[in-house]
Amino acid sequence: MFIEIFLAIVQAATEFFPISSSGHLALFSNLIGQPNLFFFTALHLASLVAVLIFTRKEIKNLITFNEKYRKLWVYLIIGTIPAAIFGYFFKDLIEKSLNSYLFLGIAFIFTGIILFFTKFCRVKNNLNWKSSFIVGLFQVLALFPGVSRSGMTISSAMLFGIKREEAIKFSFLLFIPLALGAGILEIGEAYISWSLLIAFFVCLVFSLFFLKLLSKVIKQGYFWIFSIYCFFIGIVSLALWFFI
Repeated sequence: MFIEIFLAIVQAATEFFPISSSGHLALFSNLIGQPNLFFFTALHLASLVAVLIFTRKEIKNLITFNEKYRKLWVYLIIGTIPAAIFGYFFKDLIEKSLNSYLFLGIAFIFTGIILFFTKFCRVKNNLNWKSSFIVGLFQVLALFPGVSRSGMTISSAMLFGIKREEAIKFSFLLFIPLALGAGILEIGEAYISWSLLIAFFVCLVFSLFFLKLLSKVIKQGYFWIFSIYCFFIGIVSLALWFFI
């Protein structure tokens, strides 16, 4: 039970902080036992519920087809397609990467590099179909453990000149179809247990907290600072690969 709760808190913190939830879950699971992919998926669904609560105003406007949000529908579809196609056809490749400390180390360091460059971003564009597609391509990379989804989507939007608030909103909304798709793909491995239900609830509560905290950090211009941690955990992963 303690392990499940611990992993739930790890998921909540790392899903929205740009330090890769799947990478941390894979790292800790490899240290304590074989990774359980459906457990990871269940925790992602808990984070999904938190996102639905956090972006409820935007979702309401999308559902009611508010004129201001009609283009956003198109951008979300464009941004979702690349990861949906890649995740469906290369699911086995993604699962295999969960067990490699070498891959995790390289992926964490790559995430750190991308995050660091956001320090030099300048706002110059509004979200459009081109930037949506670029963000979608970066989200493909985040299907692999160690590459942060929020890090890739928010960073790529900011590097494309999109303002911080718009980048945050778009990133969170993109998470919704991706998490739903992952849940559908793993439905055949589904199971129910008390430890899973408790972990789900813990992850939901902490996800809401970290969502709000991340929004404040980005708006204050400190998003790049997470790169320092990514470099550190990347080096730790490479050390585990070398010594274990």
